[in-house]
Order: sequence, then structure tokens, then C-alpha cells
Amino acid sequence: MSYPYEKILGMLWGLHAGDALGAPWEFLPPSAAWNTHTEIVGGGKFQWKPGEATDDTDLMLCLLRALESPQKISFDILKKEMLAWFDSKPPDIGTTTIKGLRNLQAGLPLKECGFVDNSFQGNGSLMRVAPLSLLSEDAQGVYQGEIIPAHEITEVQTRMTHGHHLCVESDRVLLAALKAALRGESKGRIFAAACKEAETLSAVLQEKLKQVPLLSWEQVPTSGFCVETLCAALWAFLKYDSLENSLVAVINRGDDSDSCGAVAGALCGAYYGAAKIPLRWLEKLEFREEIEKLLRAKPALYI
Repeated sequence: MSYPYEKILGMLWGLHAGDALGAPWEFLPPSAAWNTHTEIVGGGKFQWKPGEATDDTDLMLCLLRALESPQKISFDILKKEMLAWFDSKPPDIGTTTIKGLRNLQAGLPLKECGFVDNSFQGNGSLMRVAPLSLLSEDAQGVYQGEIIPAHEITEVQTRMTHGHHLCVESDRVLLAALKAALRGESKGRIFAAACKEAETLSAVLQEKLKQVPLLSWEQVPTSGFCVETLCAALWAFLKYDSLENSLVAVINRGDDSDSCGAVAGALCGAYYGAAKIPLRWLEKLEFREEIEKLLRAKPALYI
């Protein structure tokens, strides 16, 4: 099925906005209050320009470019886009993503590229996966002339860089929530969709999800662990009544603030729509026009 243009644009712009808002506070401890930082100002460890995209938005764009229609994603295009980005020597790139992309460069099968280690269960796939929510239930992936069936697309995409099963499972749960948001479901039903998707998955993921509605701002972990990033985004979405307040709350927790902001931004944007993203944020986003251009070039994705 296709989703409303306003919601899809909100999801993609929201991801970019959360990424840019959180980028300066990455690796830092929580702020003194939940709303200390409210503007896209740039700076931080990598001296980002205000609104500049980090790896979260950059890799999301790779996926968006690879979507040819609701029925098809080209993994040949995705591989090309990701490796071109890698060759550009981006300043902020995770250890797991580096290992996976090196394997991709070496020509390993897509599902064997992702780094598998119990110490590396990062959010590098979770932060970029949002465009896959636009694929239909009968979509196919194509890679070097071979067909990848619908039920394998998410796993293959994840394992191009992240081989741990919790990374795959976190992506699946987020996509379930995003699809419910794009359909116009209530917040309660969106969270229920996430929990339902987790029912057959790892116990650690199920238990973390159960705790989400119970957490206070001071208790929310915002690490680069994929499950914690997922839960932080869901918490921010459920806790606050606007996209702005949700993103401000989660990025002020510090740590992996750009990725937590990006995932929360995608979810909130899909729910509230593009019109609810503050204009003062939108005006600063590096790829605001590029995202809109890419989406309008794929009219089959929206209604």
C-alpha cells in the first residue's frame, strides 16, 4: 500500500531533524533538564555545521535512492550508494559499520558482510532503515539479477553492516511501528504493533519494550546499543504530545543523541506529518530539498 505524502515526508524530514538536533550533544552526559537544548546549532565533537547531516541521514538517503517502487528495492544501487558514501570518508562512522562496509567492498555476500560480535550490537542499521517501511508486503529485492523475497529484505539490509540478531530484530520492530504510524494509527496501537512484532523475537527485546512506558526522563538510556536506541525513540514518541518536545527530550539525554534523535524523529514525523516539524529546524536541514526531490521522483510510494 501507499501512504500519505505528508506522513512520508514527515518521517524522512523528521529523521534528518532529529539527527541534526542531536549531533552536537553526541557522547555528552545528560543535560541539566529535559529541554536545555532546543535548537539546531551545530558544533560538537565533529564540529558539525547547523543542520548538517551525520551518518544517520546520509545512510537513510542511500536506502531512499535504492527504492525503485513500493514493490522493488535495488540492492545493487544500495551497495553502490553506501560504498560511495564510505569512500567519501565521513567523519562520524561506527566501528560495526566500518567493518561491514569493508566486507561489502571485498565482495562478500550481502548477508555475510555484517559484523557479528556480542560486543557490537549497534544502531547503525536502525538509524537508516525507515525507507523500508514504504515497501509493500509483496515487495522484492534485486541483487545481481537474483531475487530477494519480501520476508528477507529487512534482514539482508541489516546484515550488510550489522550481523547481530538483535540489530535485525530492532529494525523489524521499528518498521512495524513506522508502518502503523504511516497508516494513521493511534499512539497506543503503534506501540502495540511494535510489541506484537517483538513477540517471537528475543526476550531481552521484549522485556526492554515492556519497560518503555514506565521510564522517567532521568531513566531513559540513549546508548548506541540498538535495543536502547529503539526504546528511547519509542519512549520519546509516547511520552510527549508534539514532535518538537519528543525530539528535544531524547536528544537532551546525550550519549548517542543524534541516532536516538533520528529514530525518534522518523517515528514522530510519520505520526504527526511534515507540517508539525518546526520551520526554524526545517530551514537549516542540509538535505531538506534533496529529500523532497527524491520522494517526488518516486510517485508510486505515496498517495
